[in-house]
Amino acid sequence: MGNGSLLKKKMEYKVFDIVTDLIREDITKQEAIDKLLVLYSVINWVAFDWMKIETRPTKYGKYLITRKDGKIHWETWNGSGWAYNHNEIRYWAEIKPPCL
Repeated sequence: MGNGSLLKKKMEYKVFDIVTDLIREDITKQEAIDKLLVLYSVINWVAFDWMKIETRPTKYGKYLITRKDGKIHWETWNGSGWAYNHNEIRYWAEIKPPCL
């Protein structure tokens, strides 16, 4: 079996698990939708507003950010703020391989 076939099988199992959890009512419809969207997304931009805690990353790490001037680069979130001036950052994204 090639890598493409293995990835397809892995995704099929994950989709099956999400649908099964929904049918059993272990998760809500919205949780199932969110899990399926994450499963197929490689990048998900989040609009950043320093005043809104829910728009901040939840864990320490490197994130792809878009600044007010349109430049895009990697930036470190240290758990309480960006290493760069947070007033300049408009969007951030965590890059994930598909199906992980």
